[in-house]
Amino acid sequence: MVLIHIISIYYPHNIDFVVIVYYGRDFMPAEEYSDKLKSLKTKSKKSSRIPPKQLRIALVLVVSVIVVFEVYNIYFTAKNREVEELTYNKEVAIDTIDKLFFEYPNDPQKISYIIQVQQSSNKNDISKILSEVRDYLQIKRYKALAVDQIKSMYGEYYRSSLKANELERKINDAKTTSEVDTLFKQANVEEEIKEILERSLQRTIGSGDNYFYVKMAGQSYFMTKENVLDITKSMGIMQLKEFTITPVSNLNKLTVTVSSKQCGKMPLSGDSVLIYNKNTPESPMGYAIIDSSYVILPNIGYSEERAVSNKITDDDVSSNLETTSSISYSLNNLPGVLHATAADKLDIATVNEKFGRYGEKLNKISENTQIFDENVKYMLIIAVPSESVSAIVSQKSEDLYIVKAAGGN
Repeated sequence: MVLIHIISIYYPHNIDFVVIVYYGRDFMPAEEYSDKLKSLKTKSKKSSRIPPKQLRIALVLVVSVIVVFEVYNIYFTAKNREVEELTYNKEVAIDTIDKLFFEYPNDPQKISYIIQVQQSSNKNDISKILSEVRDYLQIKRYKALAVDQIKSMYGEYYRSSLKANELERKINDAKTTSEVDTLFKQANVEEEIKEILERSLQRTIGSGDNYFYVKMAGQSYFMTKENVLDITKSMGIMQLKEFTITPVSNLNKLTVTVSSKQCGKMPLSGDSVLIYNKNTPESPMGYAIIDSSYVILPNIGYSEERAVSNKITDDDVSSNLETTSSISYSLNNLPGVLHATAADKLDIATVNEKFGRYGEKLNKISENTQIFDENVKYMLIIAVPSESVSAIVSQKSEDLYIVKAAGGN
């Protein structure tokens, strides 16, 4: 039996040597073995030798493949990172849009912006979209504030005003805050609202009633039509909006007599007053309008003394002469003067000239001189709502106090 073992040996320069080793009992002759070994080495040399040019080409190809692979690997890794970063930026942008639209969750523009973000291809596009979102919401909030302000100004008249509704439509179509400001200014909202309020007031006043309950600035008053018209002339929008009037159709006229200490200055026709009982001063018994007022006078007595000084010269000698003159007069039975005038016994023009508006003159002189006659009495004819009559007539005259109401003449 012959055992053959082939051994391959690698040497530099790409030369492989193959050694065949025979094991066994049968050995070939040395010469034959030597010849075969030489033949095998020669074949090995021929088959393993690579030309230098081909070797360089092979090396270049190998290096190129390695380089291309590395470049591709780097590009692919960077591309993956870019895609991951873009995906993350999109998620953050969509979350931001959700938060920015928290006041307007059903706004269709929100969905539009989210779709734009999902379709964006780079970070800059996403930033532009978010910037558009912020601009859109800024003008949206500004327009909402403007519309709310208009609604507040018009109040209950908002729905019935064609001008207000048209202004709201224009504001909602506006593209910038400055455009909203211009629309608001051109509309002259305050002027129209004032006209609406004044027309509403005129309709109430024109109901035919002459007396009204009035509420303004949290206070209640009782006024004549003239008082109401007078006081509303100088009112602004906010005052007119808070100003409410209720006609009082059923009025009764009562006569009360009070001293000047119970009412101070004489109240005049048209004045709005509150009537109090001195024993219950915490709240008035009711409102009243002065229909007419009179001064109750007894006989009028008047006296006057006047000192007169005269200088006398006689023979170059001068001397002073002083004298005192006294004047006094009285008007007895003054009511009789009125009756005589009414009976054409006295000239009515003269009496009117001397005594006309006596109460007003007395008030003015007392105010200017700060001299008050507490003994003067007034007879007042007052117009009061029906519900206040029984409370007032049940009181003693001396217990009543007349207080001029705020807002009256």
